[in-house]
Amino acid sequence: MTHRLTVAVLSLLPLPSFAQTTAPLTAATQFIIPAFASARTALSQTGSMDLENAQGDMDVTRFEIGSLLSRPISPAEGMYIVPLFEYELTSLNIDGTPAAFPIHDEDLHSLSLSTCVISMRQGSPWIFGGWARAELASDFQHINGDDFTFDLAAGAGYRVSDHLTVAIGAALINLNGDDTLIPGINFDWVVSDQFRVGMYGPIFVAAYTPSAQWAFSFRGDPGGGVWNVTGDAGQSRSIDLTSYQLGLYASRHLTGDLWLTAGAGATVGNEIAYTRPNGGKLLELDADEALFGIISLRLKAW
Repeated sequence: MTHRLTVAVLSLLPLPSFAQTTAPLTAATQFIIPAFASARTALSQTGSMDLENAQGDMDVTRFEIGSLLSRPISPAEGMYIVPLFEYELTSLNIDGTPAAFPIHDEDLHSLSLSTCVISMRQGSPWIFGGWARAELASDFQHINGDDFTFDLAAGAGYRVSDHLTVAIGAALINLNGDDTLIPGINFDWVVSDQFRVGMYGPIFVAAYTPSAQWAFSFRGDPGGGVWNVTGDAGQSRSIDLTSYQLGLYASRHLTGDLWLTAGAGATVGNEIAYTRPNGGKLLELDADEALFGIISLRLKAW
């Protein structure tokens, strides 16, 4: 079981989903960060997933919104600090389960503040980065310390050529709970002006950009999340949902920096667990693969 990882976790810088850059940062990072955006909103739906070894099924609806909180701050030459805000609403719909099943229909919320620190010197092939996030993930029935999590990540990359960058990183997730250390190897390969392939932490992207108006990609993205909820007897419990989305996406330029993206595919490795805050599992079930669809709007940084 893995916790929800944003684009930031394990990636080279490690990167968030949303950001905006100033001109110096843009010039330095464009070769390693495809489709870096200043703001984004998205709505996705995952269809019915049959719960294995149990009666019932589950579907998931998610709304996301996020934005940079300010322009990147540069306290020293070659160093940039990028603050971000993200909100997610995840609606779990559970159907056909026995009356004693501990997980019910839930509206689960995530509010997070994160900061990226990026260091890259002009003329040097090395890039260093760090990322920290504080997150409130809850059903909002009762807020206590179990609803908050803190994550850290760091990485170092090397620009092998104008077209290839490789990196290593590590993330420490859920520092104040059932903490997990996850290492990772990353790369970004600009095959040509139209093709680009990369592994950015847990995200895989193969992108084709035939024109300035259109972009197409095959992506693998982690999904799910970990939220603190109030159990039937009032006790503190956690819902841990894990999945991985494999899908095809098409993006169309609308106006200015605004892009519309639509995608569809399948989720694999689906799993849901009901746990104590320290990680002790009360219930753990696999779920069958399911189809998903997503539509989003984003403001590109370049």
